[in-house]
Amino acid sequence: MRQYLLLWLLCGSPLASAADIRITREGLDFFISVRTPEQTGAFYAARGLPPMAVQEITKTCFLTVGLHNRRTDTLWLDLAAWRLTDASGQVVARISRPEWTARWNALHVPLAAQSTFGWTQLPETRDMQPDETVGGNVPIVPPAGKFTLTARFRTGVTGAGRPVEISVPGLSCAPAGAPK
Repeated sequence: MRQYLLLWLLCGSPLASAADIRITREGLDFFISVRTPEQTGAFYAARGLPPMAVQEITKTCFLTVGLHNRRTDTLWLDLAAWRLTDASGQVVARISRPEWTARWNALHVPLAAQSTFGWTQLPETRDMQPDETVGGNVPIVPPAGKFTLTARFRTGVTGAGRPVEISVPGLSCAPAGAPK
């Protein structure tokens, strides 16, 4: 099942983009694609999320991320260790799961729709065992221009091994209504 999920994210996603980036470093395969508001809106509308939830989603920028641990040791995913910065070095805010829950509750989004949204998000934290894959979305507050993602992963059974760091500069979010 997990290989199917990664295959779907990497190759067959209905949200496939020409701006897909793939990086392999120190035994970690890292994939990222920035989605347009129209792509994310259509994706979630097709999954039955109510219009007010879809409207909220299209105000954000979604990074679709796929990871494959090809190492012989554990890799640790912790979104709190990822940094997003704009061209001037200012932090670009990531929208966490608890922040989404608060938004959904304020909009009275049904729990079933919240669950559907939740399973499409990259986990906040988790271990990745050798040959394990994980994928999902990382929503951010759309910056005005280009930004850089620096993703840091601890390694080893306790996370005390030499970290793996991947930096992806030159990313950008399309404003709603922009051409794909």
